[in-house]
Amino acid sequence: MSVRIGLIGAGRMGNVHANCLKAIPQAHIVAVADVLPERAQTLAAPWQATAYADYRVMLDREQLDAVYICTPTNVHAEPACAVAERGLPFFIEKPLALTMRDAYRIVHAVEQNKVLTCVGYHWRYTNAVIKAQEILAGRVLTLTAAQWWWTLPPVLWLRDKDLGGGQVVDQTTHLTDLCQLFGGAVTEVYAAYSHTAYTNAEFHNWDGYALAFKHASGAVGSLRCTYALFKEIADYEPPRVDLIARELFLRITPTELTAITPQGRQTYRNEGAHHFGINRAFVTAVAKNDASHIRSSVTETLSSLALTLAANQSAHLGQPIQLAHFLESFDDGKEG
Repeated sequence: MSVRIGLIGAGRMGNVHANCLKAIPQAHIVAVADVLPERAQTLAAPWQATAYADYRVMLDREQLDAVYICTPTNVHAEPACAVAERGLPFFIEKPLALTMRDAYRIVHAVEQNKVLTCVGYHWRYTNAVIKAQEILAGRVLTLTAAQWWWTLPPVLWLRDKDLGGGQVVDQTTHLTDLCQLFGGAVTEVYAAYSHTAYTNAEFHNWDGYALAFKHASGAVGSLRCTYALFKEIADYEPPRVDLIARELFLRITPTELTAITPQGRQTYRNEGAHHFGINRAFVTAVAKNDASHIRSSVTETLSSLALTLAANQSAHLGQPIQLAHFLESFDDGKEG
């Protein structure tokens, strides 16, 4: 089955996913919408797709099988709800939203219209993560530990915490998502942030982050990340998630899984572009109308957003946040 795709948001991530879709024979981008018409036209041209300045016009005019939503995070909710109300499956970039209120709006629209969804937690679809799940089957973790050293975000709006939510919400959500995938739901988080590397005039954001959290399974976890370094640091210290169980150490990076036991060390490499697996899974799920291919639906990953927003609240208040209490502050999708 050919999958006719409409893409909303022709910026950096819109192009990343479009490039992956080129390698999937079933996928055909037939329409692209962006508030900057020239950007929509540039992405649409190789596909001979129709460019739109308004996604609502695109949704009304085109016969689509699925939609990609790659707009900035703070404007995810409106297009996501509009797509769900039309009964169309959609892929949406992570994080799902910038507030729990918007996230619940999306969840309610998805549930009411029973549409297939996929949130862009592409690490879940890599060989490294899938193999780690196989190795850990039946084991209990004692510790999850994540780290991401980075530089000023190349996308300018992400440099403003009011627009992007900060590194914990926008970037390292990939890592804490895996911590919860393997360690179970986080019940409590305590976060502290710094802003010492840059002046506020240079960078309206935090530049250092430290989180400690508890998993419902009994494991404990941590995250350390920073925007204070330089892009070359990734060549020396790639982002990673470490998972520790009895006599077992696992390290997941963008390129591989390393497993170390008393018997020795094994490495399992990822294959292809980091974002390819998730795109293939989404297109296959739409083509077959089979949600079993999806490892990161809107409802499955709602807790990943909640953890990061609770961490921001913890850093603001200077005290631990109970996730159950944090979620209780929302009633019918309205923030309390």
